[in-house]
Amino acid sequence: MERHTFLAVLAFTLIALALALFLPGRSVDEPDNLPWQIERVDGGSIRVFGIELGATSLGEVERLLREPSEVSLFAREDDQRVVEAYFDNVDLSGLRARMVMVMALRPEEVDTMYERGVRIATMGSGTRKVTLSDDDMTTLRNTPVAAITYIPRINLDEAIIEQRFGEPAQRIQEKEGEIEHWLYPEKGVDIALDPEGKEVLQYVSPVGFESLVRPLRDIGGQ
Repeated sequence: MERHTFLAVLAFTLIALALALFLPGRSVDEPDNLPWQIERVDGGSIRVFGIELGATSLGEVERLLREPSEVSLFAREDDQRVVEAYFDNVDLSGLRARMVMVMALRPEEVDTMYERGVRIATMGSGTRKVTLSDDDMTTLRNTPVAAITYIPRINLDEAIIEQRFGEPAQRIQEKEGEIEHWLYPEKGVDIALDPEGKEVLQYVSPVGFESLVRPLRDIGGQ
């Protein structure tokens, strides 16, 4: 009897959590690190998941998320290079997700790290994945995060997204496939909705939002 009572209470708790996250009029004790809780900060940046873009370091993020990251430098065939930190299993307020963070580095800093890389592997797309030196890894953990990609394990359908983020300022449909981008420039958010896959949420500083939108317009033909 006690086991049945425990399972009933657990089921009720999970239902209550779902209602609190996705239905209006929920408790004032709502968690403060949900994907739609975005705060504008001085200087034109944003804070989301407790991370202030351009200010919170990778080391601080790892402590905040209670998970180590996998850091790599990626060099595309067109020689564009970026350093990313990957988190495979983030759990914030019961919402599990994968997260990728782009580090705030100048191009010349990335180039120097590339030259000091200890191992290079070529991926199927032709992109080179570089394992960084220990010294550069120490530097990176004191480097701020510039942008965040958030991929939830659960599906966030259009109704939930519009309810939580509001009506997007613009929608861009990619030419190839069925992916549609919902753009929120004031929040610094691009949400890619894929009927056949997971939603992908990208967060950047609103002052740099145009650099995110420009290639999307090329993709969408707008």
